[in-house]
Amino acid sequence: MSTRRTECLATFLALMLGLTLTAHADIPLIDFEAALAAVPVSDVGRAIAAIEVGTGQQDFPSFEMMQYLQRLATTAYSESERESLLVDVFAALEEGLPIDGLITKGLEGLARGVPAVSIHQSLHQRRILLAETRDLLYAKGIFSVAPGSPQSVDTALPTPRFNLLVTHISDTIADSLEGGGSPFEGQMLLQEVRFRLTSLSGAILNPADVELVLKRLEPADLTRVALSAVS
Repeated sequence: MSTRRTECLATFLALMLGLTLTAHADIPLIDFEAALAAVPVSDVGRAIAAIEVGTGQQDFPSFEMMQYLQRLATTAYSESERESLLVDVFAALEEGLPIDGLITKGLEGLARGVPAVSIHQSLHQRRILLAETRDLLYAKGIFSVAPGSPQSVDTALPTPRFNLLVTHISDTIADSLEGGGSPFEGQMLLQEVRFRLTSLSGAILNPADVELVLKRLEPADLTRVALSAVS
C-alpha cells in the first residue's frame, strides 16, 4: 500500500472513530425539516421520509446528518449544487443502506472546499459500492438481522455490525478507485480491505465478523464490486 493511501486511511480511521464515539442525539424530525429548508431541497417531503426511515435504525448517524445539512446550508455552492450533494444520501436511506461513509465523505469534501460536482461524483460512486458490497455479503451467506433477534447462525449478524462491514469494505474500494487504483487489481483490493478491517478489529468492528468476512472474500469478488461503480 502506498504511503499516500496509508496516510489517507489513518485520517479516515481517526475521523470514523471520532464519529463512532460521538453521542448521537435524538433529533426531532421537525429540526431536520428546518435544516432541509435552509439548504434548501426541492422535495422536503421525500427527504423527511428518507430521514424518518433512517431514524428507525439503531445506527443512524443523527448528529452527523444534521451537521452535514447545516454545513451545506452555509456553503457558497448554488442551491442546485447543495441539493445534488444530498441525492445519494437520501437514495441510500431509501434503499436501507448505511450512510455513515457518505456523510463522512461529504463533510470531508465540504471542509476541503472540493467542487460540488466532484463531491457528488464521489457520493454517487460510493452509494453504488455500498449496494454492491451488501449484495456481495448476501451472496457469501452473510446477512443481517434486527438487533436483539435470535442469532440462529454465525453468519446472521445484528444490523449495526453488518452495516459497519458494508461501510468499510465499500469505502476501501472507493478510496482505492479515487486514488487511481484499477478495479482489475482484485488482489490489491483484497489486501487493502484486509488491512482496514484488521485495523478496526476490536475497536470498531467485531473481531469474529472480520474473520468471517475475510475467510469468504476473494479477489474476483472485489473486482466485480469495483467494476460496478466504473462501468
